[in-house]
Amino acid sequence: MYWENLVFDAAMPHEQGKYWEELLDTETFTDNEGGLETRLQFSGGRYLDLCFPTVSDPEPASQRVFPVLASSGCIASSDAGKKNPPREERNDIAGRQYFVLNGSAERARPLNLFAVELHSANPERDAQFWANLTGFRTDSQDPTVLVHPSGTGALIRLVPEMQPKTAAKSSVHLDLRLEPGDDPKQIVEMVQEQGGTELDHKWGEVPWRVFLDPSGNEFCILPAPAASSQP
Repeated sequence: MYWENLVFDAAMPHEQGKYWEELLDTETFTDNEGGLETRLQFSGGRYLDLCFPTVSDPEPASQRVFPVLASSGCIASSDAGKKNPPREERNDIAGRQYFVLNGSAERARPLNLFAVELHSANPERDAQFWANLTGFRTDSQDPTVLVHPSGTGALIRLVPEMQPKTAAKSSVHLDLRLEPGDDPKQIVEMVQEQGGTELDHKWGEVPWRVFLDPSGNEFCILPAPAASSQP
């Protein structure tokens, strides 16, 4: 199982998706009435898809997952490795909040997706939960930061939540993808054994399953593709 999508609920999927394409220099591969999907390529053939499904009434105020962007020069600097690097708060055209590390060129394009932050009631506990699901490893200097085994691509960071999770769905979430050979039953048991729960949603028939991490953050597990390469 691996991390495949960063998902933004979108009332204007085309406009919002194009905003992020300009920021990150990604490539559209789906743009229709269901939403827009655009692909961010990492080294080694890995990728992350940014998905903007059409959601008629998204709730920006409920956001608990936040992209952190930076220019290449800023990522290479010592500030980027700090536990809480200085950054500026910004909003996309739909009001989704993201951060840009200080030191990034003001008009630099494209920026890089440095990290994705998840709000957590217990960051060290939840970092281990997400490490077990994604195959990322815990950073040796900070147990709340997760790094892909290759050392490339966006980090996953667990940060203390500003307030406990409410019943409102987060307007941004992560999707994981099963690999061929994964046993869905075993995966669900692993999620539950580590403090996650399956969500009994009211969104109709969908081909994926929806879960909550131990802090109540939604994520989806998508079925394995017929043929796919792991990012």
